[in-house]
Amino acid sequence: MRVGNMLCATFLGLSICCALPAQQQCSMGSLVGTWAFSEIGWTVPLGSGPSAAASPVTVIGVTTINNSGKMTGSGTTISGAGIPGTPIPAGEVLDFDFTGTVEITPNCTGSWRYSIQVKGTPTPLPGQYIERFVYSLPKDEVVSMSIQSPLSKPFWIGVFTRMGRAPESIAWPDVAR
Repeated sequence: MRVGNMLCATFLGLSICCALPAQQQCSMGSLVGTWAFSEIGWTVPLGSGPSAAASPVTVIGVTTINNSGKMTGSGTTISGAGIPGTPIPAGEVLDFDFTGTVEITPNCTGSWRYSIQVKGTPTPLPGQYIERFVYSLPKDEVVSMSIQSPLSKPFWIGVFTRMGRAPESIAWPDVAR
């Protein structure tokens, strides 16, 4: 009887363990590849005071992430506000390149930090952008939220969709306007 009870308990324990999904963990390898992204939200220019109005911003682009956590890419943005400290007016469609770094934790949360250079300008925009993100293993996509912009108080969210698992050189094509 004892042997039967022990076998039943062992079988029950194995059944429960096998039925529970394994906790999946993330690493930099989870993000390596080429991604398309879109972001949408609002910005409030820094130093604009308490009566500042939020301006809409939209971004679309492509990025690649390698095994060491380096992130590079290109994109296009348009904002309802000009870029402070530059001659770029509100509503201007801007193409840009960016470089940065990615960090991810085993629980699939992370951040990226990057700098932007608007095409046609001699130097990158000042400062660093920071976004937090969550990577979904089952969906193989990233959802992000801005937390720091050197030029504004950012309020934007983004979705990143994988295009390929290999990091590839990416260049946003020039468009004659």
